[in-house]
Amino acid sequence: MCGINGFWGAPDRGLLEAMTLVQTHRGPDDDGFFETEHASLGFRRLSIIDIDHGAQPMGNEDGKVQIVFNGEVYNFRELRAELRAAGHAFGTDSDTESIVHAYEEWGPDCFKRFNGMWAVAILDLRDERPRLVLGRDHFGIKPLHWARSGGRILFASEIKAILQDEAFHPEPDDQMLFEYLTKGLHDHTGGTFFKGVNQVRPATYLVIDDDGVNETVYWTPRLEKDGLADPEEFRRLFERSVERRLVADVPVGTCLSGGLDSSSIVSVMTRLLHRHVPDAVSMGDRLKTFSAVFDGDPIDEREYIETVLQSSGAEKNYVNPTSEEFFQDIERFVWHTEEPIVSTGPYAQWCVMRLAAGKVKVLLDGQAGDELLAGYVPYQFVYLKQLLRERAYATFVREAWAARDVLAPLIKRRLGQRRKAFDERTLLRPSYVSSAKAPTDRRTASDLKQRLLQDLTTYSLPSLLRYEDRNSMAHSIESRIPFLDQELVEWVFRLPPSAIIRDGWSRAVLREGLRDDLPDKIRRRRWKVGFTTPEMRWLRARRAIIQGLFRSPAFESRKYWDGTAVAEAFRKACDGEIDDSMFFWRAINVELWLRIYFGDRHGRELRADTLPSFTRYGDELAARRAATEEAARLLSSCEPNPGRHLFAVAGADRAIYARIPLPAAAAPAGEDVEVIVQKALQEQELRAGDTVVVAAGFVTADPGEATLRVAGSLGGEGPVGIAVVDASDTTVTIRGSSAGVDRALLIDLLCDNPLDERTPIALIRRVS
Repeated sequence: MCGINGFWGAPDRGLLEAMTLVQTHRGPDDDGFFETEHASLGFRRLSIIDIDHGAQPMGNEDGKVQIVFNGEVYNFRELRAELRAAGHAFGTDSDTESIVHAYEEWGPDCFKRFNGMWAVAILDLRDERPRLVLGRDHFGIKPLHWARSGGRILFASEIKAILQDEAFHPEPDDQMLFEYLTKGLHDHTGGTFFKGVNQVRPATYLVIDDDGVNETVYWTPRLEKDGLADPEEFRRLFERSVERRLVADVPVGTCLSGGLDSSSIVSVMTRLLHRHVPDAVSMGDRLKTFSAVFDGDPIDEREYIETVLQSSGAEKNYVNPTSEEFFQDIERFVWHTEEPIVSTGPYAQWCVMRLAAGKVKVLLDGQAGDELLAGYVPYQFVYLKQLLRERAYATFVREAWAARDVLAPLIKRRLGQRRKAFDERTLLRPSYVSSAKAPTDRRTASDLKQRLLQDLTTYSLPSLLRYEDRNSMAHSIESRIPFLDQELVEWVFRLPPSAIIRDGWSRAVLREGLRDDLPDKIRRRRWKVGFTTPEMRWLRARRAIIQGLFRSPAFESRKYWDGTAVAEAFRKACDGEIDDSMFFWRAINVELWLRIYFGDRHGRELRADTLPSFTRYGDELAARRAATEEAARLLSSCEPNPGRHLFAVAGADRAIYARIPLPAAAAPAGEDVEVIVQKALQEQELRAGDTVVVAAGFVTADPGEATLRVAGSLGGEGPVGIAVVDASDTTVTIRGSSAGVDRALLIDLLCDNPLDERTPIALIRRVS
């Protein structure tokens, strides 16, 4: 598992090294380079198989075929035997060398023979016309991006490597953002959120030469209904898939959510360990599992995880993600994911991968089981509509009745959401809406297998695979996905729908095939959670930070949304006045992504360990927007409280205000509050329009009386206002204020509570 990069075009060692360096997390064990006048290849290695001899770039005997490769080809032993019979000689035990010789023997047609997850760049110098071949696995498990930049064609595992080219000027793709903000669509095309950066599509290879870029699809999935729904055959194929993914010269473990898919993997791995199959040596004496739990939260799955652990005897490793930790990690998380994501859910997986780092180097995961075998409850509706369309009324009645316990709660929840629903498009700027094209969603609602294929290839799985790759590689972990074994998937594609949903049970053939392996509590489980987080509860818990983000000048200045409207909608959602909306996270994610990747740095100088806080970067943008000496001076001299912005937007004119936190000196017994405030303000040059805010918890006297006393010490009812407030992460209450204080404006400016125990006094000043 590695990071690959390079370009077609004139050599540039500095660029090649910069592209490789920024992907060090993908391969901390080694690096390598190969350069010619035609193309250059860069490589970062995470050593998994044949640690001593698998270095890359790797070439054939005469060096005229060079390869950099990310991933695993699990059937490399079978390919090696076939290639040896054809006269090829091998000098290593790595799967990489099998690809080199397979390409020599069959050219790009070799890709359709591979069973695995991979992205590969092959530089072919055998002919007078050299060419660079970029290929990606059947399902797009491993990433590969490319872009044109001047006279070069760049490629890399991650987009941040492409951004290292100073000739490439990234811009957000506004249409992609529109589809994401309004419909949650992402990773559903061959493009990305970066205009001009493309994906090599799954099951596709590109040939790059002096004539340009040519794309070829080497495999197209086919759906049939003539397959024999034999549970024993499923069991055999699934076990074979899991066994293939144990091949490693480093420790192997697995993720465990407590759901059916991950529990199936744990059960089969345990059986293989007890049978002492040769590749099970990678698990050691006891299988290690890694899980995210949420103490006391309705989505916590500990009881199911414990059931699997008790049945398997596997070792447990728990992590308990929190909203506080999430916002501490958020800059690195957004930097690694590179593009906006569907929800905060992938952070749970991020935490699991971080937990596993240092204990294992490879993890198996249950990704794709839901899209392959209809694990999500809404697929039941699709199947029922299909039965109606086919006039299979008796089967429809039987299935609807059998699934009533999972369908009824979903229907009830959706009806409840409609009562408090609001039009998210009203939060977008009309000019942006009018400039974008309406998203096209071609998902069928009445053909189960077609819908599963659409979600597997377009609407669901591609984004999940991106999260899987970025979360694992951020922590130098290789993640393997048994449900996307080529042999297994093609067998499932031939099954009739009744093998997938039967008698109200999703994943019917799996439940029956693994009857002897899974505990009944898991095999007969109906409730679906998976790796996720309690998103809206998390956002409410960090309400102040988020309101500060929504009311920040950087957020307000974007052409995409009306920041004040978003902030007000979020307030109503937190207070239960309108329905919870995934739009809030999407807007947060886009804003942080814009700050990290489209500031002055364009993502080029950023490293995971040197990222500025999102509040600091937002304040830098605000100071530039205010374009005043005062804003610049405050930015350089003030240190806002952690997680809070220095600047905020408020008022009908959307003016920018600074909220300057001031420490209060320790008060001797009996010292009046106005004396303490005066001390805090002694280095501040007060001016007309300023407002001094004092935390109510800091005032021992009656707030109204204290306000008048402090106002008197500041010059009576003069140009400086004073207010005593209770400001928490959820509410702002003004206990007392002097004349001239605009209370509504002040509440907006205190939405993220710039006061804390260290700085119970703040000076609010307009800077634009």
